[in-house]
Amino acid sequence: MSDDSAPFSKAYVLKTTSRHMRRSIDISIRKTFDRMKDFSEDNQKKIEVMETLDCLHKMRKMLDDFQMYNQHLFAENQE
Repeated sequence: MSDDSAPFSKAYVLKTTSRHMRRSIDISIRKTFDRMKDFSEDNQKKIEVMETLDCLHKMRKMLDDFQMYNQHLFAENQE
């Protein structure tokens, strides 16, 4: 390994990854919710949209819970 390689931090990687995951989930929630108006006449599709939103909210909750119960993994100085 060279001396000029970038420093590595588990906390940084996990924080960055969770931030990107949260942003992706939030974008999906927003875009999925916006599709509801496209299916005003299609009850099956409206149900599918609602089920998708439910799953996305559960994913966000799982991410929140993981971070809350594993705060030590996100701490910069954990040694």
